[in-house]
Amino acid sequence: MEIRDPVHGSICFSDPEVAIIDTPEYQRLRNIKQLGFSEFSYPGATHNRYIHSFGVCHLIGQIFDSIFRAYPFAKPSHRFRFRQTVRLAALLHDIGHGPLSHTIEQVMPAVGALNIAAYTDSVQGGRIANHEDYTIKYVTDSNLARAIKQNFPDIEAYHVACLIDKSLPSRDDFFNDSGLDFRPILSQNG
Repeated sequence: MEIRDPVHGSICFSDPEVAIIDTPEYQRLRNIKQLGFSEFSYPGATHNRYIHSFGVCHLIGQIFDSIFRAYPFAKPSHRFRFRQTVRLAALLHDIGHGPLSHTIEQVMPAVGALNIAAYTDSVQGGRIANHEDYTIKYVTDSNLARAIKQNFPDIEAYHVACLIDKSLPSRDDFFNDSGLDFRPILSQNG
């Protein structure tokens, strides 16, 4: 599928990526404002998380291709798997945002109330949840996880979550190629 983006021009998505975009969890981003209340001061600031995430996915694909253009992966399948996982993480990085973007975070419940299977007890603690906690919940504990498994048999939802939240412990050697761990390079910073 090809999308015409006002900033990036044509953005192409594979059929499996379109299956992720078509999930209700992703479609809800159409109604989540990228810039909160900014449009009241700047009427043109009407971006949403839906189209923003398309752009992030597109850019990370270009960045990956540029960085690893000449890198000799042990197998072509490793290159494809890493590229696809980082594109999924970019596409889904904002999936946990609530209405009015960051504004809603002030009234979110304790992270422990979300029962996020990917988190250890020490992570859940008593702190207030934020959109990133909801993102991990959506990616690993919802219909989205099933859609990832169904459309990307070589990628687990947990692997996508590991790139979104670099504090999640690695459970296997998924990000390794020829003895090198690529997760720090592919992970979201900050």
